[in-house]
Amino acid sequence: MQPTVEILLAAYNGERFLREQLDSLLAQTWEQWHLTVSDDGSTDGTPAILDGYAAQYPDRIRRVRHEGRFGNARDHFFWLMKECGASYMMFCDQDDVWHPDKVEKTMRALLEAEDEAGTDTPMLVFTDLTPVDEKLRPIASSLMKMQKQYTDVIDYRALLMQNIVTGCATGINRALAALAGQCTDTSQVIMHDWWLGVVAARFGKVVYLDESTMLYRQHGGNSVGAKNAGNLLHIVGRVTHLQDIRNIILKKKQQAQVFFKTYTKELISEDKTFLKQFSKARSGLGFYMQHRKSIHGFFRFAGMIMQG
Repeated sequence: MQPTVEILLAAYNGERFLREQLDSLLAQTWEQWHLTVSDDGSTDGTPAILDGYAAQYPDRIRRVRHEGRFGNARDHFFWLMKECGASYMMFCDQDDVWHPDKVEKTMRALLEAEDEAGTDTPMLVFTDLTPVDEKLRPIASSLMKMQKQYTDVIDYRALLMQNIVTGCATGINRALAALAGQCTDTSQVIMHDWWLGVVAARFGKVVYLDESTMLYRQHGGNSVGAKNAGNLLHIVGRVTHLQDIRNIILKKKQQAQVFFKTYTKELISEDKTFLKQFSKARSGLGFYMQHRKSIHGFFRFAGMIMQG
């Protein structure tokens, strides 16, 4: 019998595309799935849409409610993870469209990885995505290629410097949810998917499926969205806003500090040395030269040397 995967959806003012996404979930080939959805105080028709689908599919969809607003997707998803008791979880954005076999491909990869490493091993599987516009017309064939993200070596140190895990293309097991949930100060975590990737890479296993399992809709209102790392205007924009580069590097350093504090007892001396040096206000040229292989792209490498 297929194990059940819990799909977690954090909604906010998503009425424009929400029905299309929910319909794509209902079309999944993996039969054993359940959806837990929470709304963060939407002022449009999102709550009514969710209530309607939950009433129509009570065995498939559960509405949960939280007192007060989260105000961001990170805290919303962290809360949903803690509300979920399932053995397997996937994360869902309100504005995308999943391919019918997305859940099945992710789950089969998760189960295969657990067969090899054991269910107690924190496990994360993520896939590529197809960036599309509002009308689902492709912008690029691959998000990974568009953003110049590489998966030849998935190391937690490299992930701390550049995230390559996109939450809506991710599946995790209970062991990872429990370990990642030990973080008590998520305000210093950049995003839930980034944190999950780092934790899995250090203490468990990360599996990448080099194929798109969904349409990743870009419409100007995305919480994060796709970035064309090879686009000249994008590069010039980053170079001309050095303070923005400095700010994101500082956020990465703060996230590394939280990682160190959360898992101090589980870390070896080599980990602690790296994290302490990376967390400094200025890590220094020698540090970045030592970890050059973990930093993809010349401009990112140069920016971290100059600003971090």
